[in-house]
Amino acid sequence: MEYNNQLPPITMPEYGRNIQRMIAHCRSIEDREERNRCARTIIRAMEAIVPEKGAGLDKETIYWDHLAIMADFELDVDYPEGTITREEITLKTEKPDYPGHLIQYRYYGHFIVGMIRKVCEMEMGPERSAAEYFVAMQMKRDYMTWNQETVEDIKIYKDLFELSDGQILLTPENCKLNINPNTIDKPGKLQKPINSKKAKKK
Repeated sequence: MEYNNQLPPITMPEYGRNIQRMIAHCRSIEDREERNRCARTIIRAMEAIVPEKGAGLDKETIYWDHLAIMADFELDVDYPEGTITREEITLKTEKPDYPGHLIQYRYYGHFIVGMIRKVCEMEMGPERSAAEYFVAMQMKRDYMTWNQETVEDIKIYKDLFELSDGQILLTPENCKLNINPNTIDKPGKLQKPINSKKAKKK
């Protein structure tokens, strides 16, 4: 029997694990036409599960954006024009100058602060929502790396709200930050030396 806490975390929990499995199956289909049909079926299932996502102006692309994100941008299908790309979500930014400036939370680093500033400059829409989620996930990874193995999501939401001067507001209802603590590399974690006496064959 499989338990959810023993399974890999899913990117967008609101769609459920079955959608994630459907996407994994879709990626394994070799025939492109069949893969496209499967992708359209997944989109219809996503619309049925979370219909409110299509209520805004970006109704035509929001589900395709989420499909691309959940597939880690590795699902080769015919996306509609304007679908989000990996380059847009990773927000490649130039390193900002911080002469004599100390950030409020050192464990997030200047890079996160720069990313938050870039996100705040974006227009509201699926691209910005995806970017906000990406930044929050990276903040949680950074926090877990330097502080402790686990942290409540509300702490990340609060810090992101403060660092964005109140321009980014995430809540447990609209965002889940699922990260496996075992995937976090803790600083100073050294490999145990091999006991040469025990390893030596007699």
